[in-house]
Amino acid sequence: MRELTWKLCTLALWLPSILAWSHLDGKELKSTLESRDQTLVAFVLPDEENSQALEPEWATLQKQDQENLYISIDCSKEGKLCQQYNVRSCPTIRLYKHDGAYTSYRGSRTSKPIKSFVQRQNRPVVSYVNDKSMPSFQTSDDITFIGHFGPTEKQSREDFTKLAKRYHDRFSFAIASYVVPKLLVECFNNLDETSLSATSNDLASPGALHDFILSCSAPLVPEMTRRNEMEFFGTGKSIVYFFSLSQQAREKFVSEIRPLAKKYDEYLHFVTIDAKEYADAAKMMGLQGDGTGLSVQNPNNGDVFPYRRKEALSAGVVEAFLGDIIQGKVKPWRGEQHEQGHDEL
Repeated sequence: MRELTWKLCTLALWLPSILAWSHLDGKELKSTLESRDQTLVAFVLPDEENSQALEPEWATLQKQDQENLYISIDCSKEGKLCQQYNVRSCPTIRLYKHDGAYTSYRGSRTSKPIKSFVQRQNRPVVSYVNDKSMPSFQTSDDITFIGHFGPTEKQSREDFTKLAKRYHDRFSFAIASYVVPKLLVECFNNLDETSLSATSNDLASPGALHDFILSCSAPLVPEMTRRNEMEFFGTGKSIVYFFSLSQQAREKFVSEIRPLAKKYDEYLHFVTIDAKEYADAAKMMGLQGDGTGLSVQNPNNGDVFPYRRKEALSAGVVEAFLGDIIQGKVKPWRGEQHEQGHDEL
C-alpha cells in the first residue's frame, strides 16, 4: 500500500509536465489557426534540453491563462510540417492570427514574459492615454513609452509610431491625447525600476529616438551572448559574471542582484551566462566542476576573481566579495597550473 501511494505521488508530480504539450498534426494545426483569432504555437523537439526546459513553463501558461490557446508541434515527428512553416530551430514560439500571419517571440522562454508578450499583442500598436489613464499605462508592461507631441511635431509623431510598430512585440507604446508645447518622450523601465525622458533637443539628430528606445530598454543585468559580448569590453568597467546551466537560476540571480547592479552601475557590468554555451569561458574565469558560479573580471588588466567561498550567493554576499576584492583581500586567480603547483608544494 505504501509503495502504491508513493507511485501515485510520483505520478502526480510528473503529470503537469506530461500534459504540458498538446501536440497537433498538420490538419489539426490548420483548422485550429483558422478557427481562432490567435493561437500561440511552440515548435519543439521534446528530447532536446531547451524544449524540455520550456515544457513546465508551457504547463504554467496553460494553467494561468485560460483565455488563450497554447499548443505545440513535435518537429521530431512532424519534420515536413515544421519545414513547411519555415521553422529553423527549436524551440520556436510564434503567435499566429487566424489568417496565418504571425509574430515571433524572441524573449526569455519562461511563462511570465511569454504571457506578457501575448497580452501585448492584444493591445493596439499605439494606445492613447490621458491624465487619468496614463499612470496605469506606465505600469502595464515591463517597459512602456509615452510620447507627448505638440501641434508642429508631426514628423516626430510619425517616427514614434513607426518605431512602435517595429518594437510592438517587446514594448508598449502610447501617445498622450492632449497637446503639449514641446516634444517629450518618456520611458518607464518597470523591470529595473528606472525611467528616462527625452526632449526635442535630445531627439534632434537622426536615429536619436531609436537610440533612446534601445538605451532605456537595455536590461540592467543582461544575458551575455555571442551577439552582444563585445559591448561589455572597452567600457572601463569590471564585469561580474554569473554562469549557470539553468535559465531559471539565471533569472533568479537577476531578480536578486538587480538592486546591487543598480547601485554599482557606474563601475560594474553584471551579466548572466549560459554555462553550457560558454563552457570554455567558465574555465577561463576560474570556475570549477560544471562551470557554474560567479566570477569577477577586470578587462583592463586581465585579473580574474572566481567566487569560491562557502556562503550561498546573495546580493549581500556578492557585495561583500566585491568589497574584499577592492581592499585587496582577494588575490587574482592565476590559472589552473598555478593552483596545481601550489598543491604539489
